[in-house]
Amino acid sequence: MTLVIPKGFPDAQFADGHPYDLYAAIRSQGRMVRHPDLPRGAAAGRGTLWVVGTHAEVRTIAADPVTYRSGDGILIPEMDLTYDSPPTIMHTDPPGHTRYRGLVAPAFRPSVLRGLESAVRERVRVLLTRFERNVVAELAVPLPLQVICLMLGIPEDDWPRFFRWSEAIVPGAVEMTDEERNTLRVEAGMYLVGEAHRRRADPRGDVISQLARSGMSPHQGTAEMGGDRLTDAELVMFLIQLLVAGNETTRHSISGGLLALAEHPAQWAALRSRPELVPSAVEEILRWTSPVVYFLRTATRPTSIGGVEVAAGDRLMLLYGSANRDASAFGPSADHFDVSRRSDAISLAFGFGPHFCLGAALARTEIRIVLEELLDRYSSLEPAGPVSYNGSSVVTGLKRADLIFH
Repeated sequence: MTLVIPKGFPDAQFADGHPYDLYAAIRSQGRMVRHPDLPRGAAAGRGTLWVVGTHAEVRTIAADPVTYRSGDGILIPEMDLTYDSPPTIMHTDPPGHTRYRGLVAPAFRPSVLRGLESAVRERVRVLLTRFERNVVAELAVPLPLQVICLMLGIPEDDWPRFFRWSEAIVPGAVEMTDEERNTLRVEAGMYLVGEAHRRRADPRGDVISQLARSGMSPHQGTAEMGGDRLTDAELVMFLIQLLVAGNETTRHSISGGLLALAEHPAQWAALRSRPELVPSAVEEILRWTSPVVYFLRTATRPTSIGGVEVAAGDRLMLLYGSANRDASAFGPSADHFDVSRRSDAISLAFGFGPHFCLGAALARTEIRIVLEELLDRYSSLEPAGPVSYNGSSVVTGLKRADLIFH
């Protein structure tokens, strides 16, 4: 059988969003397909790269951090890199990951999210009063950034600067030189660690204060976690991830979901006639958009998955968008957008297992409120021109989409 995976995948395949036809071809070749860029065995010095596009296998690998670790890099360009400290929580494994996750988890407790709901709704309403045409720039970009600013305790007027930083951090999200990216990353880190230092001396009821002062007694001047000092690099790791993960995926889900509803007017009509479908519509939007393209795992021991023998050191590329269109999980209608979908399969848009996204409930809240406010105001959504995508092979989504609300 001829391999369908093009050389260089996934770098050049996302100009128009997820390449679903390619995903289907990959799934048709088996549960694990060898990537052509990395030959089998030690000849390449780093084992085989397997592409995993089926729901069951992606879920199985994601659920087992002992056999399939994240600490050796989660993106293809990182396979030959080592870090003095992990750049994100996603680059860690238990028990370290468990400790890190425990530190930031209180910011996403149900009680905290319930307290944010009215603030989110207020911001959606203000944005809708100003809405003209571009659902990305006028709604999907500012909303999650404003909410993140609120949670971090920084001025919401700073969200355009946060947007610029976020775009610089996500590979391929915007055309930018390496020098420009590095400058913006350093700028973001300096800003955030500066805010953390200020909150240690003058804490408030926000996430930066929580992280900056974690583990501190009234007489301590440094943050600690499990007996280890939380360094400035670790503080930046947490805050950068909150900035990026808290807005990029939610943005693409909101804009992609509204485009899907505009392109499928019967689905919008179904929501209008049955508002009780909003929760299932949120889940369908997440499955349909699947903004995160892939993450890697590294096998820690010889194993077998999907009938394929995997050697220790082999890399596995988990294709979340492919898994979320797998008919073996979501049935023969997996390629159709259906706000009333009922399925025993779990969408993998937020990952699975220990690395399941901490901000999933917040993202669901924002998407739900956007739908509720639109349903309360408009009888129909209509596409108003061609759309464009960011082209990123890491976090993919719309760059521009014009919609008309009636």
